[in-house]
Amino acid sequence: MGEGLYWSRDGRTAYAEPYDDDLDPEDVDLWTWAYDDLVATVRASLSAAWWPVAQEWRERSSRIVARNGLHEVWLTGDSYGRVHITFGVRQHLDETDALARHGLDARAEAFFDALGQVYPLRVRTSAWTSAPRETWRAAA
Repeated sequence: MGEGLYWSRDGRTAYAEPYDDDLDPEDVDLWTWAYDDLVATVRASLSAAWWPVAQEWRERSSRIVARNGLHEVWLTGDSYGRVHITFGVRQHLDETDALARHGLDARAEAFFDALGQVYPLRVRTSAWTSAPRETWRAAA
């Protein structure tokens, strides 16, 4: 049986496939460069209110790459070469958790709209299936 698609109750997730099929599996430097490029693109898709995070983990397998006062963005890789990108509620908020959850959907969609200009994104439709992510259209 295959590996399911990542899901978090604390955020909205889309995934990218940032690694070209032609990448040599033995070329660690090239794989590292591709991952670092993804991290840089994620950070560039956020506003100036965000700051980069280095060497911090969430749920033991997800790397937090950016944070602001209410939210975090973390990356979770899988064995199929996908990187699941989650825009979610910052850990340990206590008093402001409700505020972070209130604005989560609109902010996450705006972030994914920006990131989708660089990487084709997919979203989970079930534990095992996905579909291309469509650009979010806010009601006027």
